[in-house]
Amino acid sequence: MTPLVSCIIPVFNSERFIAAAVESILGQTHRPIETIVVDDGSTDGTGAMLQQFSGVLKVITQANAGHAAARNAGIRAAAGEYIAFLDADDLWHRDKLARQLQRLAENPALGVTFSHLLNFSGNPPPAGIDVSPATAGAVPGYTSVTMLARRTLFHTIGLFDETLRHGNDRDWLLRAAEQGVHVDLLPEVLVYRRLHDANRSAALGGSSRAEYLRIIKASLDRRRAKDGHAAELDLGGARRQEEP
Repeated sequence: MTPLVSCIIPVFNSERFIAAAVESILGQTHRPIETIVVDDGSTDGTGAMLQQFSGVLKVITQANAGHAAARNAGIRAAAGEYIAFLDADDLWHRDKLARQLQRLAENPALGVTFSHLLNFSGNPPPAGIDVSPATAGAVPGYTSVTMLARRTLFHTIGLFDETLRHGNDRDWLLRAAEQGVHVDLLPEVLVYRRLHDANRSAALGGSSRAEYLRIIKASLDRRRAKDGHAAELDLGGARRQEEP
């Protein structure tokens, strides 16, 4: 039996792009999937756009609380063995889930797999995008939109930190690394990240850079505290062995 994958889209005021994002999930070669859209308090026509997928999607509505809270709501509602995320303005290659599931099946020790991604601008997206490793402009996609994770990790690592506005997925990945989770990056381009007027400024904002620095510092502090605690335990054991 092939595993169920829960595909979660957090959305806020994305009526221009949400239909294309949903269709890129529904067009996946892997089955079965469940598609969960969490509407994070949209005030535009996003809800009306989602109505065309009635009966195909599981739609959750909530007051605006940020994309971390929306992802967490999707995780809580998910039934799949694996969890994947797509932002409302981005797109998946049709073989994304199939390729990542294949890698996880081949490597049972892996907890999370990512892929390369390709930035693009405009609507509709460019046609005939190559998915080979040599695709010009491809970048390693250590971010939520390329991620496929075993659901059990969200029990051991926890959910996304809802106090973080920009880097909650990076924070989650650092926490996973601290706990020894094995991570893999596929060479193929399996995600297309759309650049547009509403997301470009946020990505380059000073507040996001400051938050990323705080995330890295918090991870380093946790590692130092863990190493210090381990050293104390080792020293205590050595003392006990020396006792007559």
